[in-house]
Amino acid sequence: MLINQNETVSNELLSPEGLCSLILREYHPSISESCRKIEGYLLSSQYGKDISIPLSELIHLIFMKLNDEIKHFFLKESGIIFPAIKKNTKGKTGKEDGHFLQSTALESIHQRQQVITNLLQKLRHLLQDYNIQPSWHKDWKECVNEMFQLESKVYQWIHVEGSLLYPKIATQAHH
Repeated sequence: MLINQNETVSNELLSPEGLCSLILREYHPSISESCRKIEGYLLSSQYGKDISIPLSELIHLIFMKLNDEIKHFFLKESGIIFPAIKKNTKGKTGKEDGHFLQSTALESIHQRQQVITNLLQKLRHLLQDYNIQPSWHKDWKECVNEMFQLESKVYQWIHVEGSLLYPKIATQAHH
């Protein structure tokens, strides 16, 4: 009996509806909180002596672009994409799940995630792979560490969507 209960929980969690709920509950708040922390660090200007002014301005600019991309994508997911997934998969099982997202919508989602990934890679490069220097101010060290954690959270979120959620609901493109 326990195996069947675990299987049911697992199937519900891994259903499109369950994955949408998981992403909204676990990934969106965690990633948003990391972005708020990083923005606070960057606005405090406690890293002025640790890196050059042009570099700090470039990091700030790229991070703010990343933050905007993430915020807008989360709004789109929570307000449009996930409600549509939940509506179209409610009460359906197995092979019926989804198959309603057009390939153009999935391509658009992938493109936005690629923009986010590219911005993360630029930050990683500018921050020399998040290699923290002992001489840096405590706040700047925490900021760089938070950027590393943000990158990890974003890649986990993209992986859950790209490997679990969207393959379950993707329309098979007929060419």
